Amino acid sequence: MMNGYYNYNDGGLNEARGRISQMSVEELKKLMNSDEEVTKLVLSLSETQQMNTIKESLKDTIKRLALSNLDKEPILIHEKQKLAQLHDELRKIREKYDSIRGKYDDQTGETNPDMIYVLLQTAASDLERATEQTAEDFFYGEKTEEEVTDFERRFIEDRKRAHELKITAEKFHELMQMSQATSYLSSNQYMRTSGY
Repeated sequence: MMNGYYNYNDGGLNEARGRISQMSVEELKKLMNSDEEVTKLVLSLSETQQMNTIKESLKDTIKRLALSNLDKEPILIHEKQKLAQLHDELRKIREKYDSIRGKYDDQTGETNPDMIYVLLQTAASDLERATEQTAEDFFYGEKTEEEVTDFERRFIEDRKRAHELKITAEKFHELMQMSQATSYLSSNQYMRTSGY
C-alpha cells in the first residue's frame, strides 16, 4: 500500500497470510470462532515479538533514566536552595545599594562634577592649613610626653587625610577631563557620521 504505516506492517501481514494459508480447515474454524486464537496468532508473529522486545527495552531505559533522575534530586534541591539564597543576598545588596544611592543623591542634590572637584580641593587645603596651624600652636609652651604622642598621632592622621583628599581631587579632575574629551570625540564622530 502507499501509506508508510501499512508498508511498515506489510511484513507482519504477509507472515500472517502465510500462516493462515497453511492452516487446516479445522484450525481455520478455530481461528474464526475464537478471539483468543486470533490473539495467539498475532502475538506469535515475529513483528509483534520484535515490537514487544522494543517495548521492554524502552521500559528498561525509562526506568534507568527515572532512577538516575531520582539520584540527582538531592543535588537539584541543594542547588535550588543555593540559588534561592544567592537571589535573596542579591536582593538585600540591591536594597542596600538603593538606600545608599538615595542618601547620596539627597546629600549631593544638584551638585555637578566641577563643584565636587572644588569641594575636594577646598577640603584638602583647609585640612592642610589646619595641621600647619596645629603644628605652630604646639611648639608654644612645654608639653608632656603624652601630649607629644597625641599630637604626633593626630598630626600624622590629619596630614595623611589631607594628602589623600588632594590625590582624590587630582584623580577626580583627570576623570572629568577624560570624560569631557570622550564626550567631545563622540559628538564630533556623531556629527561626521550624521553629515553635519
